Amino acid sequence: MRTVIYARFSSDNQNPRSAEDQIALCRERADREGWSVIAVFQDVATSGAAGIGDDQRPGLSSMLRLVEAGGIDQVLAESTDRVSRHVADAHMIRERLEFAGARLFTLFDGAVTPIIGLIKGFTDAQFRTDLAARSRRGHIANIQRGRASSGVAYGYRIANRLDERGQLVAGLREIDAERAEVVRRIFRDYAAGISPRAIATALNAEGVRPPRGGAIWQTSTILGHNKTGFGILRNRVYLGKLVYGRSKSAMNPVTRRKLMRPNPDQTAIVEQDVPHLQIIDETLWQRVHDRIEANKGVPVDRQRRPKHLLSGLGECGVCGGPWIKVSTLNWGCSRHRLGNACTNNRSIATRQYERRVLADLKANMLAPDVVAAYVREYHRDFARQSADLIRDRTRIERQLGEAERKVKRMLDAFADGGSEFSEIRGMLATAKADKERLTRELASIDAIPTVLTFHPRLEEEYRRQVESLEAALAEPQAALEAVPQARGMIAKIIVSPAEKRGVQIQVVRQVDQVLAIAMQGREDGASLAG
Repeated sequence: MRTVIYARFSSDNQNPRSAEDQIALCRERADREGWSVIAVFQDVATSGAAGIGDDQRPGLSSMLRLVEAGGIDQVLAESTDRVSRHVADAHMIRERLEFAGARLFTLFDGAVTPIIGLIKGFTDAQFRTDLAARSRRGHIANIQRGRASSGVAYGYRIANRLDERGQLVAGLREIDAERAEVVRRIFRDYAAGISPRAIATALNAEGVRPPRGGAIWQTSTILGHNKTGFGILRNRVYLGKLVYGRSKSAMNPVTRRKLMRPNPDQTAIVEQDVPHLQIIDETLWQRVHDRIEANKGVPVDRQRRPKHLLSGLGECGVCGGPWIKVSTLNWGCSRHRLGNACTNNRSIATRQYERRVLADLKANMLAPDVVAAYVREYHRDFARQSADLIRDRTRIERQLGEAERKVKRMLDAFADGGSEFSEIRGMLATAKADKERLTRELASIDAIPTVLTFHPRLEEEYRRQVESLEAALAEPQAALEAVPQARGMIAKIIVSPAEKRGVQIQVVRQVDQVLAIAMQGREDGASLAG
């Protein structure tokens, strides 16, 4: 009996030998029965519901073409679920084989008759549905234990380990310090008013490696999609929360490709606190998501910074209307400009307007109450960083102890003959690398003075930072970040007619934002050490 063999396994996570083992078993049966094997076909890492087209399951499609060309008596497979896990596909494949004069024969069921094919088709398809439900239960259990149920998010790395019994504990993650800083930068830049496109462009220009699977940074990588929670700015793991179930896969019945859709069942969403994975603090997260909410419904290409430094901030002191650019060089009251609905007919040149506002803003930043608040915030932040230093040292010492014990267990496994297994060798190499990394981190902390002293010229340092912001606004390249910061410190600008001519300007400041920018400046450039 002229026979072709077909084999398939469904996932990259399965052992590739699975297909080879299926083929070996089928060849053994063919030899025992005296069947001549004409050809062997296989599909690797392919779902049994992927379809039967050339672009879906090329091995199956080639096998069907050979059988339909004539001269083949049967198709031999390990089981019907290797041929298909889709009811309609299973029926179509069997009909095409029978029309070509061949039969389907499996090691489990023998010759597959129409009634066997019908029953097995339903049970194989139901198994796929049951498997998805079991996988979901497993994912939820992992989330509730604080373990990731999917890939490694940008900013983290795998931290799997062996438990006391030597069993692998999967789904563990730890922060990758270098990439975590990129994540913080993305959040800070977006909160400061920089568009996702500009952020992506800057990262690409600097050669920062994008998340796995991406050739370059893209707007969608950073901003993502609100409904599914994809995108760096929307991923709640950076807030220290693992989330499962915001989206669900659906298969297109024509193309058989999986699509991710928002999960309509909000009660199915599971969230678990994982504070050791938090990269972004709640204040920055809220600032970012306030801006995302404000931009909701606005196309990404229109979510750009204002054309001018003071656009949208000024208001007329007479009527309260917007203070806008009324000509190429001058700004004035919009209501007066558009129909004389206001008596404020004064105007001011762009350069003079910006210069006076920035001078007023600088005076605001140097006001005694702001300086005093800055000093208080500095001391509070000093105390927090000291506590963080102690906490980090304790955490690293604990992780270093775990890494040393893991290396010892791996060496013991080697002594017992485990060196024959590549998994053991890989885990030993990872454990040694972790030990070396943690030793370096601990040495870095030990190099920091145990007792940090307050900055001896704190007010002077604050004034220097105000001056640096003013200077940055004058530099075209530095202004990319400085302009959003300056705008963030202004609640509004009230422009009123002066007594004789011209205008008088009052800058209403955002004190909290003034302090936030000042503290950020200290973190970027000032040292806590005296």
